[in-house]
Amino acid sequence: MDALAKKAHFFRRASFGATTAELNSSISTTELLNQWLDRQVIASVPSLGAVEKMGKIRLNQGLKFADWLVNQTIYAENPLQEKVINFWRDHFVVSARKVRIPQFLTDYDARLRTYSFGDFRELLWSVTTSPAMLAYLDNAQNRSGKINENYSREVMELFTIGRGQYSEKDIQEGARALTGWAIRPNRTLGTATSIFLPRRHDNDIKTYLGKQGNLKTEDIVDILANHPSTAKTIARKLWSTFVYPQPESAIVDRLANVYKKSDRNIKSVMSAIFTSPEFYSAKAYRSQLKTPIYFLLGSIRQLGIKADNIKVLGSLRAMGQAFYNAPTVKGFPQGTAWLTAPSLLTRLNLAQQMTQNYGDDGGFSYDPKNLTTRELLTLLLDNNAEPSLVNALNGLSPRDATALILSSPSYQLA
Repeated sequence: MDALAKKAHFFRRASFGATTAELNSSISTTELLNQWLDRQVIASVPSLGAVEKMGKIRLNQGLKFADWLVNQTIYAENPLQEKVINFWRDHFVVSARKVRIPQFLTDYDARLRTYSFGDFRELLWSVTTSPAMLAYLDNAQNRSGKINENYSREVMELFTIGRGQYSEKDIQEGARALTGWAIRPNRTLGTATSIFLPRRHDNDIKTYLGKQGNLKTEDIVDILANHPSTAKTIARKLWSTFVYPQPESAIVDRLANVYKKSDRNIKSVMSAIFTSPEFYSAKAYRSQLKTPIYFLLGSIRQLGIKADNIKVLGSLRAMGQAFYNAPTVKGFPQGTAWLTAPSLLTRLNLAQQMTQNYGDDGGFSYDPKNLTTRELLTLLLDNNAEPSLVNALNGLSPRDATALILSSPSYQLA
């Protein structure tokens, strides 16, 4: 990988692709990585007002939040942090399909932002006790004498230790320990609050993953956050997202050791990922298919496209990846699962819509600023385009050249 490819690769993984200014900047990727890791931006989620009954006002509240999420992704002060937050959204899944109150989701997003780079134990606690997760995986309905096992199962299978590391008895005992939580939204102020009600908690002895006692939620969180298998789960998923899928066991063990030695510190794990020699390997280079969010918002970011966010949100829905709208608790599809006919057709249409001058009704405004074909190939493809694509670009206008590059198979890869 030459210097240009390395810098562009870094921006594709630590951000959503480099702008021309970023690619031409004299700052090194090492300096930039350290700046982003050391600077946590706490962006204030929008206030949506009072909690409304189902209807147009609540719909508009959801749209306001979604609009804010689009802007945060494109114009993030710390794009690495924003990308890590997006990782957590797809790890600790909650969905507006079931969490129907937008204020629960703004509260949830604020929690992810607060703990995104910190102690995984604190993040797991905040997620577990959030109104959004209590509603999504039914733990608000879990009480002594009326156990609901949904969250107890998923927190082990998907969020921490993984399949094969627990028994059905652990699910049952964990559910008992997780009893007692309720949601108490202030509908007038539009705030989301969760509270622990001792009378709903099962106070008997439980045995969970080899630990015994009158276990409560904080005990479950401690056990899971410090479990060796959790370290491997987080290491594997972070590497797969930021470097390449299916990491070798030696890499997983190495990152899991960083997790344990740093007291579960996510910033330390991220630093280890981006400073690993494998990060710039041929195996990592353009080894991932861009998700719809990455493709659309990354294109807008890199090219400085002005966009109507209503159009953006509609396009994300058409491709199957609207914010907080994962189809299942397992999150959005990964990799080649995005290679569906409807999603690909929408990408091709968007490549045209984003780059052509369709006026106010088009939803996008793009000024190619007299970019040459070579400059576009440098910015978008690291000067590593297939000869057939380079030949096809001959004689095209900057707008048409941009559209063709955005439509190319190479550009779909991060």
